[in-house]
Amino acid sequence: MDTKPLSDSDRELIDRVIKTNERSFDDSFFEGAHIVAAGVRTTDRTVYDGVSLPAAIGRASLCAEPVAIGSAVADGHNHDDIETCVAISYPMDGHDAEDHRVVPPCGVCREMLVDYNDEMRVIVTEDGEPRVTRAVELLPGRTW
Repeated sequence: MDTKPLSDSDRELIDRVIKTNERSFDDSFFEGAHIVAAGVRTTDRTVYDGVSLPAAIGRASLCAEPVAIGSAVADGHNHDDIETCVAISYPMDGHDAEDHRVVPPCGVCREMLVDYNDEMRVIVTEDGEPRVTRAVELLPGRTW
């Protein structure tokens, strides 16, 4: 996977999503179910937040990335307008995490990110450090 260093605006996006995660975490809901917050930045620099939505029936649960993308689309942005995406995991003892951390999109979200903009910049970690790659790099064998 080809990755590049973060820009200042990428760091600002991470900081914003950390604040969203802190604001939205509810340890009394689903016994503190794993919560992820995501943010997408559009080409006009607007940022949209999303949070994962756990549900008693697993299929009804939503990841944070589609919630953030849905917010951007609902506000009138075209799929090509979505420039950058990051997801941040809330620190939880059961997940061996003491601090917020960048998490890669799951397989389903990778497919969705590529559907919306295969050149979208996605913040991931490489050797424990946040880096940027293109969405299509997350699905190297995708042929459709």
